[in-house]
Amino acid sequence: MEVLVVKLSAIGDVVHSLPAISLLKQRVPQAKITWVVEPLSKDLLLGNPLVENVVVFEKKKFKSLSANAIKAFAGELKRTKYDYAIDLQGLFKSAAICRGSGARKIFGFADAREMAPLMYTDRIKTGDYYSFDEHVVLHNMRLANALANSITGKKVDVSDDQALVSAAKFVLPSINDSSIQKIEKHFAEEQAAHGISGSQHAPLVVLIPGTTWVTKLWPMPSWAALAEKFAVKGYRVALIGGKGEALANKELAESVRKNAPGANLIDITGRTTLVDLMALFSRARLVVGGDTGPLHLAAAISGPAIVGVYGSTPIGRNGPFGTHCSTVSTDLDCQPCFSSTCKIATLACLKELSPDAIFDKSMKAVENA
Repeated sequence: MEVLVVKLSAIGDVVHSLPAISLLKQRVPQAKITWVVEPLSKDLLLGNPLVENVVVFEKKKFKSLSANAIKAFAGELKRTKYDYAIDLQGLFKSAAICRGSGARKIFGFADAREMAPLMYTDRIKTGDYYSFDEHVVLHNMRLANALANSITGKKVDVSDDQALVSAAKFVLPSINDSSIQKIEKHFAEEQAAHGISGSQHAPLVVLIPGTTWVTKLWPMPSWAALAEKFAVKGYRVALIGGKGEALANKELAESVRKNAPGANLIDITGRTTLVDLMALFSRARLVVGGDTGPLHLAAAISGPAIVGVYGSTPIGRNGPFGTHCSTVSTDLDCQPCFSSTCKIATLACLKELSPDAIFDKSMKAVENA
């Protein structure tokens, strides 16, 4: 039985879709999964035991491609003759991919945007999809369960949120030796370059300062102050992020080394793949970050305690998922606004969060892990 899954991006969104496909495979073991995804997140699916085939959709190229090229992409999908498609993205482009695949039945969210439901054969109500109080992981699992109900002819009730949370399984590719060796090499190079004498066996905390929206970005001086607190406490601190965050994280690292001489801090920003990050997170005692893909990937790894630093985004819907996860946020009247820009031009939801508050929450998270 051929099933097409469409969840294109971003990293956190793909991570939050994994429990849904795990649930589907548990209920329908014979389902062969092909997943359409954009390049950024493909490494979460290549080698993933949930997924038989990965189709990479390069959105940027398709913006300038001809109608013939788009038709050819759909033609490639149709060769597999999908029995079912499930749209976990809920947008016009993802629904169009499902429709173009030729799948006999297409399952999607009844509340999806951009007229996407018009392309579904089965529009599933999973609750209030845009509510700030119900996690997107649960909506994804309910949609997958509806597909499993249809395939098996057996209805399973998933109205109990706590039961769904307990059933959620994040299945990821195996961490390979080369990624572990790569992380160890980065550590050794950084320690040699900066004369770091701290123990390689000190507990590791990974900090993820960067993110996509300014309304998710805790001020860099606050991140520096937090890193100093961990360094003084005897932690080994690792800074990570994308290549676009390399300069900001470099300046952060320099500030920490200046104010806390001898800090056991390494900066490997822009030098890791997603699989490398999985290896890094598996060795960490704690991961602290804003609402960004790597934080959600860390939450999917068993081991580290997770602390999310949240501004504009709703914790109930988009927070790190799991009982080992906690968050810190203010409680302003305008929060969460779920906007990429601050409507009152203050960013108070982030600026009013103190390094002390994040550090205290982190220490409690480690104690309770």
